[in-house]
Amino acid sequence: MVLKITRKSKSKETVHYKSAKKILTPQDIREADRFDNALNTEIQEIERVLLKKNILTNEARKSDVLKAWYLIGVRINQFLKNHKVSPEEEKLFWDHLYGRSSLINKTIPTGKISKTRNDFRTASLLAHYPLNRLQKIGPWALWREILAYKSFKDERVLNWVLEKLEEFPPKTRNEARPFLKAVAARLKRMDTAVLNGRELSKKLDEVLKI
Repeated sequence: MVLKITRKSKSKETVHYKSAKKILTPQDIREADRFDNALNTEIQEIERVLLKKNILTNEARKSDVLKAWYLIGVRINQFLKNHKVSPEEEKLFWDHLYGRSSLINKTIPTGKISKTRNDFRTASLLAHYPLNRLQKIGPWALWREILAYKSFKDERVLNWVLEKLEEFPPKTRNEARPFLKAVAARLKRMDTAVLNGRELSKKLDEVLKI
């Protein structure tokens, strides 16, 4: 598919169409425009819902940051079910969700955003879990940190980490950080995909003995 990229500056607005395809047809452009319009409509609806629930204010403040991003993730996931994004364009999609709402994001990142640090993608991942489980483990800031670790890409590792955090819920992100760093350090430069369940569990349990 093709994505419409709009960049705004103080003096002008520029529009580009990006795709993995080398040559774009008029039909590609029309489809990109339709997708972009649908996405903007969805973002406006998300704003409306958050404002109605008093989770977001007209001053761009979130009364419950985790719940706000969770609901954003739920809506974005539903949007993607109805509007498919190819794997080639996935990073572009997440990057260019920024700047569509001054309420959801008060400021727009000026530099490149890594996949693991993209708030919208993080919200999408969190929306696959029950909200009460997320709340039990910790605040939005902690979840951003958990999902930023490359070592936790293996779902088995992530589930183990979450189980341990549920057993002893940290009061703050800083309280959880030594444990998260210890797990990441133990698995550094390790391809956990080649480990079976028993082998992986043994390595993870070693963290608890440190």
